Amino acid sequence: MAKALEEPRSPKGLVEPVLLGLAVLVFSLLTHHHWQQVCDDAFIAFRYADHVAQGWGPVWNRGEAVEGFSSPLWLGILVVGKAVRADLRTWSGVLGVIFSGLCLVFVHRCAFALAQRRPPAAAACLACALIYPLYYWAPAGLETTLFATLVTAAAWSLVACSNRLWALVAALLGVVRPEGPFLMLGLLGLARLAHGRAAIRIATVSLAVTPALGWLAFRLSFYGEWLPNTYYAKATGVLLHRLQSGFAYAGWALLALAVTGAALWLARIADRKSLAVAAFLALVLVPVVGSGGDWMWHGRMLLPALPALAALAVTAVARAPAGRRPVQVLALVMAGAPFLPSPALVADALLGKRMPETSYQEGTMVAAAFTAARAIAANYSPDALVAVNHAGALPYRLPNPVLDMTGLCNHHIAHQVAGGVHQKFDPAYVLARKPRLVVLNSRVRPSEEGGWYHPGYWAGETALALQPEFQRLYRPVKTYWEWRWVAGVTSYILLFERVAPATDIGGVY
Repeated sequence: MAKALEEPRSPKGLVEPVLLGLAVLVFSLLTHHHWQQVCDDAFIAFRYADHVAQGWGPVWNRGEAVEGFSSPLWLGILVVGKAVRADLRTWSGVLGVIFSGLCLVFVHRCAFALAQRRPPAAAACLACALIYPLYYWAPAGLETTLFATLVTAAAWSLVACSNRLWALVAALLGVVRPEGPFLMLGLLGLARLAHGRAAIRIATVSLAVTPALGWLAFRLSFYGEWLPNTYYAKATGVLLHRLQSGFAYAGWALLALAVTGAALWLARIADRKSLAVAAFLALVLVPVVGSGGDWMWHGRMLLPALPALAALAVTAVARAPAGRRPVQVLALVMAGAPFLPSPALVADALLGKRMPETSYQEGTMVAAAFTAARAIAANYSPDALVAVNHAGALPYRLPNPVLDMTGLCNHHIAHQVAGGVHQKFDPAYVLARKPRLVVLNSRVRPSEEGGWYHPGYWAGETALALQPEFQRLYRPVKTYWEWRWVAGVTSYILLFERVAPATDIGGVY
C-alpha cells in the first residue's frame, strides 16, 4: 500500500491539476490587471443605495420615486455594504471579482455534470478563465458578474440532479435584471424539460416566483409602474431599428452559440439536458437583441451567456469522436475569438501591469466628474437643481437634486419621448424645470475666441444648447474639466449657470 502511494502520477492524472492551476493563474493575473476599472453607470445604483441608507427609500432625488437602477438584487447588496460602512466602490469591486470566480466554479460543475469526467471540466474552467469581459466588468461596480454567475448557475441546475437548485437560482434571477422574470419563467419551463415532472412542484415553483412577484408588488405600490423606468428609457424605440442594432451587437455571441450547438449535434450528445442549457442561453440573448444591444463595448450584455457557453463547447469537444476534434476546436476558437484577451493585454498582465485608466469604459471621466462635483458643491447651494447627461459619478458626489437628461432616472423623458437607447431628450422640458446648473460635454477645447460649447458630443445636449431660451438664460462658467479616453480622444466637462432673476434660480424638483 505504501509503495502504491509513492508511485508518481501518470501523465493523464496530471491533466486536471495542471488545467485548474492554469485557470487560477490566468484568473489572478487578469483580475489584477483590470482591478481598478470602474464604470460611470455604477454610481447610479450607488446614489440609490445612499438614499436608502439615509431613509429616503430607493429614489433618485428625495421625494422623486423613479426606478432608474437595473437590478433590485444588486441594489440590496449595495445597501448591505452601506450598512457595514463599506466604501461602495471597493465593496462592489470585491464582490464583482468574487462573482467572476464563482462563474469558474459553476462552469466546472456544469461541465463535469455534462461530460462526467474531470479533465473536460477543468478544461472548461480554463476556457472560462480566458473570457475577457469577465475581468473587464468584474470590478466595474455593476451587476454584470452577479448576473453572469446566476446564468451559469442556472445552466448547472439544468444538468444537476437537484430540483431545489434551479428554483433557488430562478428566484434570484427574477430580481437581478429587468429581464429577470422572463428568464425565471424560461428556466421553470426548461427545468421541466431537463428533469421531468418531478421538477415542477408547488414548493419549488413558489420559491422560484416569490421574489419577482414581491418586487413587482413593491414597484406598483412605490413607483406606480409595471416595468422599471430603465425599460422605458432604453427599449421603446422602433422595433426594426432595435432588432438591427441588437443583432449587430450580439452577433458574435449568437454565432458562438450556433457553432456550439452544431458541435453538440456532431458529437451526438444533444440530449435534453444539454439542449435545455443551450435553449436557456438563447433566452438570455433574446432581450439583448430585442432591446437593441448596448452602447458599452467589451461585451457587457453578452457576458452572462459566455461562461455556460464555454462549458457546453468544451463538453462537445471532449465527447466528440477523436477525428472530429481538431475541426471542432478550430471552429469554436474562431467563434469565440472576440471574447478572448489580446496578446498585448496578456503580456501586460504577465508583467503585473494595471490597465491604463484611459482604457476604462469612460476613460478618465469618473475622476474628472469627481473634481467637477467638488467644485459645484463648494460654490453652489445643495438645493440647486443640476441637469446632467452622465448620471453617474458627478450626481453621486453631489447632495443636490439632479435632472437626468437622458431619461434613465427621469419619468417624463423615459415615458413621454420617443426613441431608443440615448435617443430620448426633451430640451423644452429641461428648460421648464429651470435647473440652476447644466452640465454639458464637448470634444473640442473651450476658449473665449473659438467658442465655449461645440456640438457633437450627444444630440440631446446639442439640442438644448441651440435653444434660444438656453442661450438667453444660461452663461458658461469659465472653467472646465478635461478627461481622456482610449485612442487619444479628449473630452471636456462644461458648466453653465442660469442667470435669471434670483427668485427663479433655485430650480423645481
